[in-house]
Amino acid sequence: MDFQQVLTSPQFEAVSYHEGPLLVLAGPGSGKTRVITHRIASLIHAGISPRQILGITFTNKASDEMGERVQQLIPNTHVEISTFHKFCVRILRRYGNVVGLDSNFSIFDTTDQQQLIRHILNELDIDTVAYNPSTIGSMISRAKNDLISAEQFVETYQESIGDHLQAVAARVYPVYQRLLLESNAVDFDDLLLHVASLLRDSPELRESLDERYQYILVDEYQDTNLAQYQIVMGLSLNTRNLCVTGDPDQSIYGWRGAKIENILQFERDFPDCKTIRLEQNFRSTKEILRVADCLISHNQKRKAKTLFTENEEGKPVELLCFNDERQEADEVALRIRNSIDQEDFDYSDFAIFYRVNSLSRELELALARYKIPYQLAGSVAFYERTEVKDLLSYLKLINNPDDRIAFSRIVNKPLRGIGKTTQNKLIRWADERGICLLEAAHQATDCPTLSKRASTTVARFAKMISSFSMADSGSVAHLMEAIIDSTRLVDTWKESPDEEDQQRIANVNELLSTARKYDEIFGEETTLEGFLEVSTLASATDQLDDSAGRVTLMTLHAAKGLEYPVVFIIGVEQNLIPHERVLRDEYRDGLEEERRLFFVGITRAEQRLFLTQTRERSLRGRPWRTITSDFLKEIDVDVKDQTDHISDSKSHFDEFVESVKRGEVDSETLKATASKRPLLMTGADLLKETPEAADLPQGFSVGMRVRHPRYGVGTVISMSGYSRKRTVNVIFDNEKESQTFMATHCPLQPLGLR
Repeated sequence: MDFQQVLTSPQFEAVSYHEGPLLVLAGPGSGKTRVITHRIASLIHAGISPRQILGITFTNKASDEMGERVQQLIPNTHVEISTFHKFCVRILRRYGNVVGLDSNFSIFDTTDQQQLIRHILNELDIDTVAYNPSTIGSMISRAKNDLISAEQFVETYQESIGDHLQAVAARVYPVYQRLLLESNAVDFDDLLLHVASLLRDSPELRESLDERYQYILVDEYQDTNLAQYQIVMGLSLNTRNLCVTGDPDQSIYGWRGAKIENILQFERDFPDCKTIRLEQNFRSTKEILRVADCLISHNQKRKAKTLFTENEEGKPVELLCFNDERQEADEVALRIRNSIDQEDFDYSDFAIFYRVNSLSRELELALARYKIPYQLAGSVAFYERTEVKDLLSYLKLINNPDDRIAFSRIVNKPLRGIGKTTQNKLIRWADERGICLLEAAHQATDCPTLSKRASTTVARFAKMISSFSMADSGSVAHLMEAIIDSTRLVDTWKESPDEEDQQRIANVNELLSTARKYDEIFGEETTLEGFLEVSTLASATDQLDDSAGRVTLMTLHAAKGLEYPVVFIIGVEQNLIPHERVLRDEYRDGLEEERRLFFVGITRAEQRLFLTQTRERSLRGRPWRTITSDFLKEIDVDVKDQTDHISDSKSHFDEFVESVKRGEVDSETLKATASKRPLLMTGADLLKETPEAADLPQGFSVGMRVRHPRYGVGTVISMSGYSRKRTVNVIFDNEKESQTFMATHCPLQPLGLR
């Protein structure tokens, strides 16, 4: 393989440098993944055993992509390429007994963590409203990322004066850790903390792993926290062939513990390291790159690079200025619609980024009005859906009988008459005897505080759980089918006309399909632990489908590592970009991170980049006059003021509405128009648009005149949905905007057709 023929000179230099520490400063779109994968291939060509090579990155998507590329370069070669968390899971499955874990330990996700913390707060008689479990969990998470144990945290904060939150966290943290170990469980942060502790406190184990992994490649090194830093250092004390790639200008996770100093001070940690800069961008146009480079040059904490590209000049970066978020969303949707109709673009070529999730609402409505398909990253993830978590909790309890959170979640799902009172009595009895909840359930007939009926029901549940076996089922999918059949988990939904219940069944079936795929991939090596790891360690962007033919909406943080031909960045305003929290705290490092976040968003764009701002925006339920972002003063963009502009389609819609008010549109024309005009349809309409939806059983129909006690007289212009979710959309004679009502319980009085 002639690497020089397929790599630039800096890339080839990084690929061919094998011995000793190496720092690769890789600008956005500079072929970083290409360098990592070709470097692995180069090491193998040089005679290094694939078993001695370890690749570590941050996302499943990046890990899978690297693995596939290595396979393309050197088929039938197995190199361990993993995320930090998956790597730590493998270490703990083998060596976890040192920290008190059995190999079948459970991994608690954020929801599980908060449920356990809520239980602890209740037991400590602490108000869960004043002291939110999520906030307490974040404090504990940050401490773990900084390698602060529960004991150290208590010593520091238990007598905290003036900060009651830290004092409460100091009471919760040690109990939380104790219950985790009693449940034979870890949270995400424990995966890192325990492995860092193992490498620090077990010299023989550290040396063994150091010897095993002689060539380590770490991607996105600027995003490592203190625990990850200690793990990497611990694996590189003896054999120092450590290659880290990253870009200080793309360090955007300081709020969750990432230390930009890890990459800025790599040359201090390894004075003999070689540093190579990848400055040629292969992704973006010259114009986009010029804007990005100009912006990031204002940061102080960075390693200077000069980004350049041989791509075309490209169109100017545009700043679109609007009156409010409604106009902003409509015009963004209209531009996407026009690009699809008039240019060679697909829906999947477009991405819309925003700083906070709340900004997605108007965008979703606008895309629905224009019948533009979209996918949302970071919404309720598949594995966070109630029915999916319930079924996974059955699997978790089967795999790990000590898992108290899994037990508590499913002991009465589906309903089997084991209420909260019974559960609390069982928990107290189990804690008094020092046994797990499932074992207590087996012995429930001996519990003095339970009635005979309750103890029998609880014991029956325990017996059912014990009857399930991965060994007997032979595969995860078969085990899951046995659980569904025995518990009748979906039976109550099958006859329900409610669309949400039908979606629950679809989600359960999707989880079954995922299990079957897992079984097919791993064959005889299928394990219940392995499947649970896949589901628990999934991230928000794992659910994105690049081939789905949809516009992608996501936060700027979620956009890291992705790229799209056309990008819209919404709300480039003070208090959004940069975020108000940074401005309020006057935290310079935070301001630099906000600039880096904006830089990351800009450099996701390949061909076109649009920025938006509004004169007024609703935040926390109130309209606010906006202020132009200071970041816009640092870049040169083409300003397009849309504040006095109304799109042709919206103008046509307003004209149509006025004709409805004047009585110039008969009911048949209105029905036909409502089924064709996307601007007349709500997001729900687009999901439920059918010819039969023209007339409602409640007596309403399109074109009917109605009276409302507050808005007066108006005309029904469209409807949507079924049964209890049927809605009526009305334009009132004295109102500019239409109003939508639930058909089953709205105060509308039918007045008849015109």
